Amino acid sequence: MQVKRTPRRGPARGKGRAALSAQQTVPYLEMLKDGVCRVRDGYYTKTIAYEDINYSVASTEDQAAIFSGWCSFLNYFDSALPFQLSFVNHRSRGGGRCKVNIPMAHDEFDSIRGEYVDMLKRQIARSNNGIVRSKYITFGAPADNLAAARPRLERVEADIMGNFKRLGVQSHVLNGWERLEGLHGQLHPGGREPFRFSWGDITKTGMGTKDFIVPDSFDFTQGRTFRVGQSWGAASFLQIMASELSDKLLLELLELDAEMTVTLHIQTVDQTKAIKTVKGKISDIDKMKVEEQRKATRSGYDPDILPPDLITYAKDAAALLADLQSRNERMFLLTFLVVNTAPTRERLENEVFTVSGIAQKHNCTLRRLDWQQEQGYMSSLPLGWNGIEIQRGMTTSSTAIFIPFMTKELRMDGQALYYGMNALSNNVIMADRKRLKNPNGMFLGTPGSGKSFAAKREIVNVFLTWPEDDIVIADPEGEYYPLVNRLGGQVVKLTPSASSGTYINPMDINPDYADDEDPLSLKSDFILSLCELIVGGRGGLAPVEKTVIDRAVRKRGAAPTAGAGGPAGSVRPGAVLYGIAQPL
Repeated sequence: MQVKRTPRRGPARGKGRAALSAQQTVPYLEMLKDGVCRVRDGYYTKTIAYEDINYSVASTEDQAAIFSGWCSFLNYFDSALPFQLSFVNHRSRGGGRCKVNIPMAHDEFDSIRGEYVDMLKRQIARSNNGIVRSKYITFGAPADNLAAARPRLERVEADIMGNFKRLGVQSHVLNGWERLEGLHGQLHPGGREPFRFSWGDITKTGMGTKDFIVPDSFDFTQGRTFRVGQSWGAASFLQIMASELSDKLLLELLELDAEMTVTLHIQTVDQTKAIKTVKGKISDIDKMKVEEQRKATRSGYDPDILPPDLITYAKDAAALLADLQSRNERMFLLTFLVVNTAPTRERLENEVFTVSGIAQKHNCTLRRLDWQQEQGYMSSLPLGWNGIEIQRGMTTSSTAIFIPFMTKELRMDGQALYYGMNALSNNVIMADRKRLKNPNGMFLGTPGSGKSFAAKREIVNVFLTWPEDDIVIADPEGEYYPLVNRLGGQVVKLTPSASSGTYINPMDINPDYADDEDPLSLKSDFILSLCELIVGGRGGLAPVEKTVIDRAVRKRGAAPTAGAGGPAGSVRPGAVLYGIAQPL
Protein backbone atom coordinates (compact mmCIF):
# COMPACT_ATOMS: atom_id res chain seq x y z
CA MET A 1 0.00 0.00 0.00
CA GLN A 2 1.42 3.34 -0.99
CA VAL A 3 1.25 5.86 1.81
CA LYS A 4 0.86 9.42 0.61
CA ARG A 5 3.05 11.87 2.41
CA THR A 6 2.62 15.55 2.99
CA PRO A 7 3.75 17.63 0.01
CA ARG A 8 6.43 20.18 0.66
CA ARG A 9 8.30 23.01 -0.93
CA GLY A 10 11.68 22.73 -2.52
CA PRO A 11 13.23 20.06 -4.74
CA ALA A 12 13.19 16.52 -3.39
CA ARG A 13 16.39 14.49 -2.87
CA GLY A 14 18.46 17.07 -4.65
CA LYS A 15 17.34 15.83 -8.08
CA GLY A 16 14.44 18.15 -8.75
CA ARG A 17 11.98 15.28 -8.62
CA ALA A 18 9.50 14.94 -5.75
CA ALA A 19 8.83 11.58 -4.15
CA LEU A 20 5.11 10.80 -4.18
CA SER A 21 5.00 8.37 -1.27
CA ALA A 22 6.81 7.43 1.92
CA GLN A 23 8.16 4.33 0.19
CA GLN A 24 9.74 6.36 -2.60
CA THR A 25 11.43 8.59 -0.04
CA VAL A 26 13.67 5.78 1.30
CA PRO A 27 16.63 5.77 -1.14
CA TYR A 28 17.14 2.15 -2.12
CA LEU A 29 15.73 -0.09 -4.83
CA GLU A 30 15.99 -3.63 -3.48
CA MET A 31 16.98 -5.44 -0.26
CA LEU A 32 18.04 -9.08 -0.56
CA LYS A 33 18.00 -11.85 2.04
CA ASP A 34 21.79 -12.05 2.34
CA GLY A 35 22.05 -8.35 3.23
CA VAL A 36 23.07 -7.00 -0.18
CA CYS A 37 21.17 -3.81 -0.97
CA ARG A 38 20.82 -2.33 -4.44
CA VAL A 39 20.86 1.36 -3.65
CA ARG A 40 20.72 2.44 -7.26
CA ASP A 41 21.42 0.84 -10.58
CA GLY A 42 25.06 -0.16 -10.68
CA TYR A 43 25.74 0.34 -6.93
CA TYR A 44 25.38 -2.29 -4.16
CA THR A 45 26.09 -2.07 -0.43
CA LYS A 46 26.43 -4.27 2.67
CA THR A 47 26.49 -3.42 6.38
CA ILE A 48 28.60 -4.79 9.23
CA ALA A 49 27.64 -4.26 12.88
CA TYR A 50 30.52 -4.12 15.37
CA GLU A 51 30.89 -4.05 19.14
CA ASP A 52 32.81 -1.75 21.43
CA ILE A 53 36.25 -2.11 23.00
CA ASN A 54 37.78 -0.47 26.06
CA TYR A 55 39.29 2.76 24.76
CA SER A 56 38.22 5.40 27.28
CA VAL A 57 39.54 3.45 30.28
CA ALA A 58 42.70 2.21 28.54
CA SER A 59 46.18 3.51 29.34
CA THR A 60 47.82 6.14 27.17
CA GLU A 61 49.96 3.51 25.44
CA ASP A 62 46.96 1.31 24.70
CA GLN A 63 44.98 4.28 23.40
CA ALA A 64 47.84 5.17 21.07
CA ALA A 65 47.93 1.58 19.81
CA ILE A 66 44.16 1.56 19.19
CA PHE A 67 44.38 4.92 17.41
CA SER A 68 47.20 3.67 15.20
CA GLY A 69 45.19 0.56 14.36
CA TRP A 70 42.15 2.66 13.50
CA CYS A 71 44.28 4.81 11.16
CA SER A 72 45.40 1.66 9.37
CA PHE A 73 41.77 0.57 9.21
CA LEU A 74 40.79 3.80 7.44
CA ASN A 75 43.74 3.62 5.05
CA TYR A 76 42.42 0.29 3.74
CA PHE A 77 39.67 2.03 1.76
CA ASP A 78 40.62 3.37 -1.63
CA SER A 79 38.97 6.00 -3.79
CA ALA A 80 36.67 3.42 -5.43
CA LEU A 81 35.31 2.24 -2.08
CA PRO A 82 33.30 4.91 -0.20
CA PHE A 83 31.99 3.91 3.21
CA GLN A 84 29.67 5.15 5.92
CA LEU A 85 30.02 4.99 9.71
CA SER A 86 26.67 5.07 11.53
CA PHE A 87 26.11 5.47 15.27
CA VAL A 88 22.47 4.97 16.16
CA ASN A 89 21.05 5.77 19.60
CA HIS A 90 17.62 4.19 19.45
CA ARG A 91 15.03 3.84 22.20
CA SER A 92 14.02 0.21 22.18
CA ARG A 93 10.42 -0.79 22.62
CA GLY A 94 11.44 -3.60 24.98
CA GLY A 95 13.74 -1.45 27.10
CA GLY A 96 17.01 -2.48 25.50
CA ARG A 97 18.72 -5.59 24.26
CA CYS A 98 19.46 -6.80 27.80
CA LYS A 99 16.75 -9.10 29.09
CA VAL A 100 16.18 -10.70 32.47
CA ASN A 101 16.14 -14.46 32.02
CA ILE A 102 15.44 -15.99 35.45
CA PRO A 103 12.76 -18.64 34.92
CA MET A 104 10.40 -19.63 37.72
CA ALA A 105 11.34 -22.94 39.34
CA HIS A 106 7.86 -23.55 40.85
CA ASP A 107 9.22 -23.95 44.36
CA GLU A 108 8.84 -22.10 47.65
CA PHE A 109 11.31 -19.43 46.49
CA ASP A 110 9.33 -18.19 43.47
CA SER A 111 8.13 -15.17 45.47
CA ILE A 112 11.73 -14.09 46.11
CA ARG A 113 12.58 -14.86 42.51
CA GLY A 114 9.75 -12.64 41.27
CA GLU A 115 10.81 -9.77 43.53
CA TYR A 116 14.40 -10.06 42.31
CA VAL A 117 13.29 -10.03 38.67
CA ASP A 118 11.26 -6.86 39.27
CA MET A 119 14.34 -5.19 40.79
CA LEU A 120 16.47 -6.14 37.79
CA LYS A 121 13.85 -4.82 35.36
CA ARG A 122 13.84 -1.47 37.18
CA GLN A 123 17.64 -1.29 36.95
CA ILE A 124 17.58 -2.08 33.23
CA ALA A 125 14.91 0.56 32.67
CA ARG A 126 17.07 3.12 34.50
CA SER A 127 20.14 2.32 32.41
CA ASN A 128 20.19 5.06 29.77
CA ASN A 129 16.38 5.03 29.76
CA GLY A 130 16.34 2.05 27.41
CA ILE A 131 18.68 3.62 24.83
CA VAL A 132 20.30 0.99 22.59
CA ARG A 133 23.56 2.07 20.96
CA SER A 134 24.31 0.39 17.64
CA LYS A 135 27.37 0.88 15.46
CA TYR A 136 27.50 0.06 11.75
CA ILE A 137 29.88 0.40 8.87
CA THR A 138 28.28 0.37 5.41
CA PHE A 139 30.40 -0.08 2.30
CA GLY A 140 29.50 -0.26 -1.35
CA ALA A 141 30.90 -1.37 -4.66
CA PRO A 142 29.95 -0.36 -8.20
CA ALA A 143 28.97 -3.27 -10.42
CA ASP A 144 26.93 -3.88 -13.54
CA ASN A 145 24.77 -6.53 -11.90
CA LEU A 146 24.27 -8.51 -8.70
CA ALA A 147 26.41 -11.44 -9.82
CA ALA A 148 29.39 -9.12 -10.33
CA ALA A 149 28.77 -7.20 -7.09
CA ARG A 150 28.65 -10.18 -4.71
CA PRO A 151 32.30 -11.34 -5.00
CA ARG A 152 33.55 -7.75 -4.66
CA LEU A 153 31.46 -7.15 -1.56
CA GLU A 154 32.51 -10.48 -0.04
CA ARG A 155 36.18 -9.65 -0.53
CA VAL A 156 35.79 -6.23 1.10
CA GLU A 157 33.68 -7.78 3.86
CA ALA A 158 36.41 -10.31 4.71
CA ASP A 159 39.08 -7.57 4.76
CA ILE A 160 37.03 -5.30 7.03
CA MET A 161 36.23 -8.08 9.49
CA GLY A 162 39.89 -9.06 9.51
CA ASN A 163 40.87 -5.48 10.33
CA PHE A 164 38.28 -5.40 13.11
CA LYS A 165 39.68 -8.65 14.51
CA ARG A 166 43.17 -7.17 14.64
CA LEU A 167 41.74 -4.33 16.72
CA GLY A 168 40.05 -6.83 19.05
CA VAL A 169 36.60 -5.77 17.87
CA GLN A 170 33.83 -8.31 17.46
CA SER A 171 31.74 -7.83 14.32
CA HIS A 172 29.18 -9.64 12.19
CA VAL A 173 27.57 -9.05 8.82
CA LEU A 174 23.90 -8.06 8.85
CA ASN A 175 21.56 -10.10 6.73
CA GLY A 176 18.60 -8.58 4.94
CA TRP A 177 16.17 -9.02 7.83
CA GLU A 178 18.59 -7.38 10.28
CA ARG A 179 19.19 -4.43 7.97
CA LEU A 180 15.45 -3.92 7.56
CA GLU A 181 15.00 -4.12 11.33
CA GLY A 182 17.61 -1.39 11.82
CA LEU A 183 15.99 0.82 9.18
CA HIS A 184 12.60 0.27 10.80
CA GLY A 185 13.96 1.40 14.16
CA GLN A 186 15.38 4.61 12.68
CA LEU A 187 12.19 5.35 10.75
CA HIS A 188 10.01 4.78 13.85
CA PRO A 189 11.57 6.90 16.63
CA GLY A 190 10.52 6.10 20.16
CA GLY A 191 10.37 2.36 19.61
CA ARG A 192 6.56 2.31 19.74
CA GLU A 193 6.05 0.26 16.57
CA PRO A 194 7.20 -3.39 16.59
CA PHE A 195 8.92 -4.75 13.51
CA ARG A 196 6.81 -7.48 11.92
CA PHE A 197 8.29 -8.91 8.76
CA SER A 198 9.22 -12.21 7.19
CA TRP A 199 10.36 -12.93 3.67
CA GLY A 200 7.28 -15.06 3.12
CA ASP A 201 5.09 -11.99 3.64
CA ILE A 202 6.33 -10.54 0.34
CA THR A 203 4.94 -13.37 -1.73
CA LYS A 204 1.73 -13.55 0.32
CA THR A 205 0.89 -9.83 0.25
CA GLY A 206 2.61 -8.64 -2.91
CA MET A 207 4.22 -5.76 -1.01
CA GLY A 208 7.89 -4.77 -1.08
CA THR A 209 10.36 -4.51 1.77
CA LYS A 210 9.83 -0.75 2.05
CA ASP A 211 6.16 -1.27 2.92
CA PHE A 212 7.17 -3.00 6.15
CA ILE A 213 9.62 -0.34 7.38
CA VAL A 214 8.27 3.08 6.38
CA PRO A 215 6.22 5.19 8.84
CA ASP A 216 2.73 6.48 8.18
CA SER A 217 4.02 9.71 6.67
CA PHE A 218 6.90 12.14 6.24
CA ASP A 219 6.53 15.90 6.45
CA PHE A 220 9.43 18.04 5.22
CA THR A 221 7.52 21.33 4.83
CA GLN A 222 9.09 23.05 7.84
CA GLY A 223 12.46 23.73 6.29
CA ARG A 224 14.48 23.39 9.53
CA THR A 225 12.64 20.41 11.04
CA PHE A 226 10.66 17.44 9.78
CA ARG A 227 7.98 15.06 10.98
CA VAL A 228 8.28 11.29 10.81
CA GLY A 229 5.08 9.68 11.99
CA GLN A 230 4.22 11.36 15.31
CA SER A 231 7.81 12.38 16.10
CA TRP A 232 9.79 15.49 15.32
CA GLY A 233 13.28 15.50 13.84
CA ALA A 234 16.08 17.81 12.77
CA ALA A 235 19.05 17.09 10.51
CA SER A 236 22.27 19.08 10.91
CA PHE A 237 25.87 18.91 9.76
CA LEU A 238 29.02 19.53 11.76
CA GLN A 239 31.16 22.37 10.47
CA ILE A 240 34.74 21.62 11.58
CA MET A 241 36.72 24.81 12.10
CA ALA A 242 39.25 23.64 14.70
CA SER A 243 42.82 23.06 13.59
CA GLU A 244 43.08 20.27 16.17
CA LEU A 245 40.27 18.03 17.36
CA SER A 246 39.82 15.95 20.49
CA ASP A 247 38.90 12.27 20.56
CA LYS A 248 36.22 13.19 23.12
CA LEU A 249 33.93 14.91 20.59
CA LEU A 250 32.26 11.80 19.21
CA LEU A 251 32.30 10.19 22.64
CA GLU A 252 30.37 13.04 24.26
CA LEU A 253 27.82 13.05 21.45
CA LEU A 254 27.14 9.33 21.76
CA GLU A 255 26.85 9.51 25.56
CA LEU A 256 23.78 11.76 25.36
CA ASP A 257 20.55 10.27 26.69
CA ALA A 258 18.65 11.05 23.50
CA GLU A 259 17.55 9.43 20.29
CA MET A 260 19.96 10.50 17.61
CA THR A 261 21.99 9.24 14.69
CA VAL A 262 25.55 10.37 14.00
CA THR A 263 26.71 9.58 10.47
CA LEU A 264 30.12 9.93 8.85
CA HIS A 265 30.22 9.58 5.05
CA ILE A 266 33.86 9.13 4.07
CA GLN A 267 35.27 9.18 0.55
CA THR A 268 38.96 8.51 0.00
CA VAL A 269 40.73 10.80 -2.48
CA ASP A 270 43.18 9.21 -4.88
CA GLN A 271 46.67 9.78 -3.48
CA THR A 272 48.12 11.16 -6.73
CA LYS A 273 45.20 13.51 -7.18
CA ALA A 274 45.40 14.66 -3.55
CA ILE A 275 49.10 15.48 -3.80
CA LYS A 276 48.54 17.31 -7.09
CA THR A 277 45.72 19.33 -5.54
CA VAL A 278 47.83 20.33 -2.51
CA LYS A 279 50.73 21.34 -4.75
CA GLY A 280 48.35 23.49 -6.77
CA LYS A 281 47.17 25.21 -3.58
CA ILE A 282 50.79 25.84 -2.55
CA SER A 283 51.42 27.43 -5.95
CA ASP A 284 48.38 29.65 -5.47
CA ILE A 285 49.65 30.69 -2.04
CA ASP A 286 53.09 31.46 -3.45
CA LYS A 287 51.46 33.57 -6.14
CA MET A 288 49.54 35.48 -3.45
CA LYS A 289 52.82 36.03 -1.57
CA VAL A 290 54.44 37.55 -4.65
CA GLU A 291 51.48 39.85 -5.19
CA GLU A 292 51.60 40.96 -1.55
CA GLN A 293 55.33 41.64 -1.81
CA ARG A 294 54.87 43.69 -4.98
CA LYS A 295 52.16 45.66 -3.28
CA ALA A 296 54.45 46.26 -0.30
CA THR A 297 57.28 47.45 -2.57
CA ARG A 298 55.00 49.89 -4.35
CA SER A 299 53.66 51.16 -1.02
CA GLY A 300 57.16 51.64 0.41
CA TYR A 301 57.15 49.16 3.35
CA ASP A 302 59.05 45.95 4.05
CA PRO A 303 58.03 43.23 1.53
CA ASP A 304 58.76 40.49 4.09
CA ILE A 305 55.74 41.54 6.10
CA LEU A 306 52.90 39.29 4.94
CA PRO A 307 49.32 38.91 6.15
CA PRO A 308 49.08 36.43 9.10
CA ASP A 309 46.43 34.33 7.37
CA LEU A 310 48.65 33.88 4.34
CA ILE A 311 51.54 32.72 6.51
CA THR A 312 49.27 30.26 8.34
CA TYR A 313 47.88 28.86 5.10
CA ALA A 314 51.37 28.39 3.71
CA LYS A 315 52.55 26.48 6.80
CA ASP A 316 49.45 24.28 6.86
CA ALA A 317 49.70 23.48 3.16
CA ALA A 318 53.39 22.60 3.47
CA ALA A 319 52.71 20.36 6.49
CA LEU A 320 49.84 18.66 4.63
CA LEU A 321 52.04 17.97 1.61
CA ALA A 322 54.75 16.51 3.86
CA ASP A 323 52.20 14.24 5.54
CA LEU A 324 50.88 12.95 2.22
CA GLN A 325 54.31 12.35 0.75
CA SER A 326 56.41 11.08 3.65
CA ARG A 327 53.96 9.73 6.23
CA ASN A 328 51.28 7.05 5.99
CA GLU A 329 48.57 9.66 5.51
CA ARG A 330 45.81 9.83 2.95
CA MET A 331 43.24 12.45 2.06
CA PHE A 332 39.57 11.93 2.87
CA LEU A 333 36.41 13.89 2.15
CA LEU A 334 34.18 13.77 5.23
CA THR A 335 30.48 14.58 5.62
CA PHE A 336 29.52 14.67 9.31
CA LEU A 337 25.74 14.53 9.90
CA VAL A 338 23.69 14.57 13.12
CA VAL A 339 19.97 13.72 13.14
CA ASN A 340 17.98 14.27 16.35
CA THR A 341 14.45 12.97 16.94
CA ALA A 342 12.07 13.63 19.84
CA PRO A 343 8.36 13.23 20.63
CA THR A 344 7.79 17.01 20.84
CA ARG A 345 9.23 20.01 19.08
CA GLU A 346 10.28 21.67 22.34
CA ARG A 347 12.24 18.63 23.41
CA LEU A 348 13.80 18.39 19.97
CA GLU A 349 15.07 21.97 20.17
CA ASN A 350 16.53 21.31 23.63
CA GLU A 351 18.40 18.25 22.40
CA VAL A 352 19.72 20.08 19.33
CA PHE A 353 20.86 22.88 21.63
CA THR A 354 22.71 20.34 23.80
CA VAL A 355 24.46 18.84 20.78
CA SER A 356 25.35 22.33 19.56
CA GLY A 357 26.93 23.11 22.93
CA ILE A 358 29.12 20.02 22.74
CA ALA A 359 30.23 20.99 19.22
CA GLN A 360 31.08 24.54 20.30
CA LYS A 361 33.13 23.22 23.22
CA HIS A 362 35.36 21.50 20.66
CA ASN A 363 35.55 24.58 18.41
CA CYS A 364 33.07 23.25 15.86
CA THR A 365 29.66 24.49 14.76
CA LEU A 366 26.46 22.50 14.33
CA ARG A 367 24.52 23.99 11.44
CA ARG A 368 20.98 23.08 10.47
CA LEU A 369 20.40 21.74 6.96
CA ASP A 370 17.84 24.31 5.87
CA TRP A 371 15.50 22.92 3.21
CA GLN A 372 17.64 19.79 3.06
CA GLN A 373 16.02 17.91 5.94
CA GLU A 374 14.87 15.07 3.70
CA GLN A 375 18.31 14.56 2.19
CA GLY A 376 19.95 14.75 5.61
CA TYR A 377 17.52 12.29 7.18
CA MET A 378 17.82 9.76 4.37
CA SER A 379 21.61 10.13 4.34
CA SER A 380 21.66 9.06 8.01
CA LEU A 381 20.19 5.64 7.16
CA PRO A 382 22.89 2.93 6.93
CA LEU A 383 22.39 2.40 3.21
CA GLY A 384 25.55 3.98 1.80
CA TRP A 385 23.61 6.84 0.16
CA ASN A 386 24.79 10.43 0.70
CA GLY A 387 22.57 13.25 -0.54
CA ILE A 388 24.47 16.07 1.21
CA GLU A 389 27.23 17.66 -0.85
CA ILE A 390 28.99 19.30 2.11
CA GLN A 391 32.45 17.82 2.49
CA ARG A 392 35.51 18.60 4.57
CA GLY A 393 38.96 17.51 3.43
CA MET A 394 40.86 15.73 6.21
CA THR A 395 43.90 13.50 6.53
CA THR A 396 43.95 10.01 7.99
CA SER A 397 44.93 11.18 11.49
CA SER A 398 42.35 13.94 11.61
CA THR A 399 39.63 11.58 10.38
CA ALA A 400 40.64 8.86 12.84
CA ILE A 401 40.22 11.31 15.74
CA PHE A 402 36.52 10.44 15.53
CA ILE A 403 37.38 7.11 17.08
CA PRO A 404 34.21 5.04 17.44
CA PHE A 405 35.17 3.12 20.59
CA MET A 406 34.25 3.91 24.17
CA THR A 407 33.98 1.03 26.62
CA LYS A 408 33.30 -2.66 26.30
CA GLU A 409 29.80 -3.67 27.32
CA LEU A 410 29.35 -6.91 29.24
CA ARG A 411 25.82 -8.06 28.49
CA MET A 412 25.53 -11.77 27.92
CA ASP A 413 22.40 -13.34 26.52
CA GLY A 414 20.53 -16.12 28.26
CA GLN A 415 20.67 -16.72 31.99
CA ALA A 416 23.17 -14.27 33.44
CA LEU A 417 23.92 -12.57 36.75
CA TYR A 418 23.56 -8.86 37.50
CA TYR A 419 26.83 -7.20 38.54
CA GLY A 420 25.86 -3.53 38.68
CA MET A 421 26.12 -0.58 36.28
CA ASN A 422 28.89 0.39 33.89
CA ALA A 423 30.24 3.69 35.25
CA LEU A 424 31.02 5.04 31.76
CA SER A 425 28.10 3.92 29.61
CA ASN A 426 25.53 3.65 32.44
CA ASN A 427 24.40 0.26 31.12
CA VAL A 428 23.74 -2.81 33.23
CA ILE A 429 26.42 -5.51 33.51
CA MET A 430 24.96 -8.99 32.99
CA ALA A 431 27.34 -11.95 32.80
CA ASP A 432 27.61 -15.66 33.37
CA ARG A 433 31.12 -16.23 34.69
CA LYS A 434 30.96 -19.91 33.78
CA ARG A 435 30.95 -18.89 30.11
CA LEU A 436 33.93 -16.53 30.40
CA LYS A 437 37.53 -17.53 29.73
CA ASN A 438 38.30 -17.33 33.44
CA PRO A 439 35.29 -17.99 35.68
CA ASN A 440 37.07 -17.03 38.92
CA GLY A 441 36.25 -13.84 40.76
CA MET A 442 37.33 -11.84 43.78
CA PHE A 443 35.81 -8.90 45.68
CA LEU A 444 38.35 -6.25 46.65
CA GLY A 445 37.68 -3.01 48.50
CA THR A 446 38.18 -0.98 51.63
CA PRO A 447 36.34 -1.87 54.85
CA GLY A 448 32.71 -0.86 54.60
CA SER A 449 32.71 -0.56 50.81
CA GLY A 450 30.16 -3.37 50.37
CA LYS A 451 32.19 -6.52 49.70
CA SER A 452 30.02 -8.74 51.90
CA PHE A 453 26.83 -7.29 50.45
CA ALA A 454 28.07 -7.92 46.90
CA ALA A 455 28.94 -11.51 47.80
CA LYS A 456 25.52 -12.11 49.37
CA ARG A 457 23.81 -10.59 46.35
CA GLU A 458 25.71 -12.89 44.01
CA ILE A 459 24.88 -15.90 46.22
CA VAL A 460 21.18 -15.07 46.04
CA ASN A 461 21.40 -14.40 42.31
CA VAL A 462 23.06 -17.76 41.64
CA PHE A 463 20.57 -19.54 43.90
CA LEU A 464 17.58 -18.03 42.10
CA THR A 465 18.97 -18.35 38.58
CA TRP A 466 20.46 -21.85 38.76
CA PRO A 467 18.66 -23.81 41.51
CA GLU A 468 20.55 -26.97 40.60
CA ASP A 469 24.01 -25.51 41.37
CA ASP A 470 25.79 -26.17 44.68
CA ILE A 471 26.99 -23.19 46.71
CA VAL A 472 29.68 -23.79 49.37
CA ILE A 473 30.45 -20.96 51.79
CA ALA A 474 33.43 -20.86 54.18
CA ASP A 475 32.32 -18.40 56.86
CA PRO A 476 34.79 -17.98 59.76
CA GLU A 477 32.84 -15.05 61.23
CA GLY A 478 29.43 -16.67 60.96
CA GLU A 479 27.74 -13.82 59.07
CA TYR A 480 26.31 -15.91 56.24
CA TYR A 481 24.45 -18.63 58.12
CA PRO A 482 21.19 -16.59 58.49
CA LEU A 483 21.11 -16.31 54.69
CA VAL A 484 21.81 -20.04 54.33
CA ASN A 485 19.04 -20.88 56.80
CA ARG A 486 16.59 -18.60 54.95
CA LEU A 487 17.34 -20.30 51.64
CA GLY A 488 16.94 -23.79 53.10
CA GLY A 489 20.59 -24.77 53.09
CA GLN A 490 22.67 -26.79 55.57
CA VAL A 491 24.93 -25.18 58.16
CA VAL A 492 27.89 -27.24 59.37
CA LYS A 493 29.54 -25.75 62.48
CA LEU A 494 33.17 -26.69 63.14
CA THR A 495 34.59 -25.92 66.60
CA PRO A 496 38.18 -26.63 67.80
CA SER A 497 37.03 -28.72 70.73
CA ALA A 498 37.55 -32.40 71.53
CA SER A 499 33.95 -32.65 72.73
CA SER A 500 32.50 -31.25 69.51
CA GLY A 501 30.26 -33.66 67.66
CA THR A 502 31.17 -32.20 64.27
CA TYR A 503 34.59 -32.73 62.78
CA ILE A 504 36.45 -33.30 59.53
CA ASN A 505 38.53 -36.44 59.18
CA PRO A 506 41.46 -35.68 56.86
CA MET A 507 42.28 -39.40 56.66
CA ASP A 508 38.89 -40.35 55.26
CA ILE A 509 39.09 -42.03 51.87
CA ASN A 510 36.53 -42.83 49.26
CA PRO A 511 36.87 -45.34 46.39
CA ASP A 512 35.84 -42.50 44.04
CA TYR A 513 38.58 -40.23 45.38
CA ALA A 514 40.39 -40.32 42.02
CA ASP A 515 39.04 -40.86 38.53
CA ASP A 516 41.87 -42.70 36.82
CA GLU A 517 44.60 -42.83 39.49
CA ASP A 518 45.08 -44.98 42.58
CA PRO A 519 43.13 -43.33 45.45
CA LEU A 520 45.53 -44.82 48.06
CA SER A 521 48.54 -43.23 46.38
CA LEU A 522 46.88 -39.82 46.29
CA LYS A 523 45.77 -40.12 49.93
CA SER A 524 49.26 -41.22 50.96
CA ASP A 525 50.79 -38.14 49.33
CA PHE A 526 48.24 -35.94 51.08
CA ILE A 527 48.92 -37.49 54.53
CA LEU A 528 52.68 -37.18 54.03
CA SER A 529 52.30 -33.47 53.21
CA LEU A 530 49.97 -32.95 56.17
CA CYS A 531 52.30 -34.66 58.65
CA GLU A 532 55.29 -32.80 57.27
CA LEU A 533 53.52 -29.50 57.91
CA ILE A 534 52.50 -30.52 61.43
CA VAL A 535 55.53 -32.32 62.87
CA GLY A 536 58.19 -32.18 60.20
CA GLY A 537 60.09 -29.25 61.62
CA ARG A 538 62.75 -27.36 59.73
CA GLY A 539 64.29 -30.39 58.05
CA GLY A 540 61.04 -32.15 57.23
CA LEU A 541 60.26 -35.79 57.86
CA ALA A 542 63.00 -38.38 57.90
CA PRO A 543 62.96 -41.10 55.27
CA VAL A 544 62.10 -43.70 57.90
CA GLU A 545 59.12 -41.63 59.08
CA LYS A 546 57.86 -41.25 55.52
CA THR A 547 58.10 -45.02 55.03
CA VAL A 548 56.14 -45.71 58.23
CA ILE A 549 53.41 -43.24 57.30
CA ASP A 550 53.10 -44.66 53.80
CA ARG A 551 52.85 -48.24 55.08
CA ALA A 552 50.28 -47.23 57.70
CA VAL A 553 48.12 -45.42 55.15
CA ARG A 554 48.16 -48.36 52.77
CA LYS A 555 47.47 -50.84 55.59
CA ARG A 556 44.50 -48.93 56.98
CA GLY A 557 43.32 -47.32 53.72
CA ALA A 558 40.76 -49.96 52.93
CA ALA A 559 39.18 -49.81 56.39
CA PRO A 560 35.97 -47.70 56.58
CA THR A 561 36.35 -44.45 58.47
CA ALA A 562 33.89 -41.81 59.60
CA GLY A 563 33.47 -38.72 57.56
CA ALA A 564 31.83 -35.55 58.74
CA GLY A 565 29.74 -36.29 61.79
CA GLY A 566 27.26 -34.31 63.76
CA PRO A 567 23.68 -33.41 63.16
CA ALA A 568 22.73 -33.11 59.53
CA GLY A 569 20.20 -30.48 58.54
CA SER A 570 17.57 -30.98 55.92
CA VAL A 571 18.97 -30.38 52.45
CA ARG A 572 16.83 -29.60 49.42
CA PRO A 573 17.96 -31.91 46.58
CA GLY A 574 19.58 -30.15 43.63
CA ALA A 575 20.14 -26.82 45.38
CA VAL A 576 22.45 -27.20 48.39
CA LEU A 577 24.02 -24.32 50.31
CA TYR A 578 26.69 -25.22 52.86
CA GLY A 579 27.66 -22.65 55.44
CA ILE A 580 30.85 -23.67 57.25
CA ALA A 581 31.19 -21.59 60.40
CA GLN A 582 34.25 -21.56 62.66
CA PRO A 583 34.94 -19.00 65.39
CA LEU A 584 38.23 -17.18 65.19
